[in-house]
Parts: sequence; C-alpha cells; structure tokens
Amino acid sequence: MIKPFYQGKVDTFCAIYAVLNALRLTHGIRTLKARDILNDTLMALAANPEALRAVLNQDTNYIRLVDGMLRAQQRAFPLGVEAPFTERERPSPDALWEVCRQWLAADRKRAVILRFLRHLTADGPAVNRHWTVIDRMDENVLHLFDCSHEAEAILNIRRDAFVTDAAQVSKERLLIIQPESIRLLRLPF
Repeated sequence: MIKPFYQGKVDTFCAIYAVLNALRLTHGIRTLKARDILNDTLMALAANPEALRAVLNQDTNYIRLVDGMLRAQQRAFPLGVEAPFTERERPSPDALWEVCRQWLAADRKRAVILRFLRHLTADGPAVNRHWTVIDRMDENVLHLFDCSHEAEAILNIRRDAFVTDAAQVSKERLLIIQPESIRLLRLPF
C-alpha cells in the first residue's frame, strides 16, 4: 500500500522543528508563531545559499542553525539557553543523563534540545541523524517531544541504549547522543 508523503518525511528540517517544539514547551508558542519562526529561518537561510545548500544536503551538523534560531528568539522574548558541553568534551552517558535530569527537574517550563545518530548495526554507518527535544524523563527513559510521525520513529531513549562517543557504539547501544548538540532552554525567571 502506497503511503502519502507528510511534513518532515522528505525535508531536512528536524533541527528547526526541534527548536520550534522546545519553544512550544518553554513558551507555549502556537502554530502561527511557529510558522512565522520557520518562515523567518528559511528566509535567513535563503539569503545565504551556501548555508541553505548545507542544510538541504545534510552537509552540516546543524548546530549553527539551532544556535542562530535560538539567538533570534532571545531577541523576540525571554529565553535562557545553555550549552553544557563543548565540541571537545565527551562526557559519559551517565554524566549527560545527570545534566538532563537536573535541568528538567528544576522547572516544568524547560526543555533539552539534542541531536542523535542512529545505527542499525554496531559496525555500520549511522542511518539517521536527527534533532529532537526531551520534555521529561524518568529513572530510565528520556521522553522525546518529537516532530516525527513515522512508525519506526524513536520517541524514547532508554538510559542503557545510548553512548556519547562513536567509538563506543555496540549492538546494545546503537544510538549516539552528541553532547555538543545539547541546548538547555528555560524561561529566564
């Protein structure tokens, strides 16, 4: 049975949607505001053909795009953003987990944006590079507030199912959460 294409199936805008979904959690933005932010972001990308091409061809890690969107939204309304890890840091999965746990435990109007890479086998390449949002977590699971509607989409990440370093991928841990991609969002007061 042939299925129709749907929003997000053929585009490469999951990083944009992650920011929009995080702002929905922190600021309760509605559809029209999200559309305005999406349109403004696409217009800004269109003004820089090289950046637009990198986004469309997935020749970027999207961190600059996410940070640029967050800076633009900080000018529009109160928004606190923190980046707990640098590109050079490789915290353990437990250390990353603890950062997320402490952040989300502090207030309901918080969110965590991150990028993960999904492998099908430990020795194969990543088949999916995806930006998403953590809206809550419990003792063993990160719950994702995600833009994907695919049946095989990852909507939860178990504590024992991810690594933070590509060299540590194994058949038990086929997801890599990229620590440098994590952005912690909150209302500033």
